[in-house]
Amino acid sequence: MSSLRRKWISDPAFKLFKKVLPPLSATEREAMEAGSVWWDGELFSGKPNFKTLHQYPKPVLTAEEQSFMDNELETLLAMLDDNKIVKEDRDLPKKVWDYLRKERFFSLIISKEFGGREFSSLANSTIVTKIATRSISAAVSVMVPNSLGPGELLSHYGTKEQKDYWLPSLPTVQTFHVSL
Repeated sequence: MSSLRRKWISDPAFKLFKKVLPPLSATEREAMEAGSVWWDGELFSGKPNFKTLHQYPKPVLTAEEQSFMDNELETLLAMLDDNKIVKEDRDLPKKVWDYLRKERFFSLIISKEFGGREFSSLANSTIVTKIATRSISAAVSVMVPNSLGPGELLSHYGTKEQKDYWLPSLPTVQTFHVSL
């Protein structure tokens, strides 16, 4: 039965889609092959082996990441007054924007070679989560350049010329500014 389905349905459908879909670019292929599916592959297999999940080591912050959280992050948190930001000023105070740039909050994941902090995903996530406890506006301002902005894409998939041109400016330049 499965050989008939393959011969008359699956193979012709595959050939049709192969003709009508555009081919993957080199960058798209690289992106598809770069990562792993981690434990999600187990989960979506239909018969996940939970022992596999429990064998992954618990991620930990490096000493540098913990120091940043204990010092620079705590300083930022003390500067945030969400009521004033949202209800009165409808923007982060200038001293907060300046501090975010000075301490390279916009480049937590960019390599040190380009002036970033080269923090782990755990550190990035933990920092943004902690900022969100004080101000969603500040958290989003830090999150976007580290998650949705060009830094990570350029770091992984940019050419040497693109990295050399764009990445050095990201650590201290406010890449966007939107009033609330």
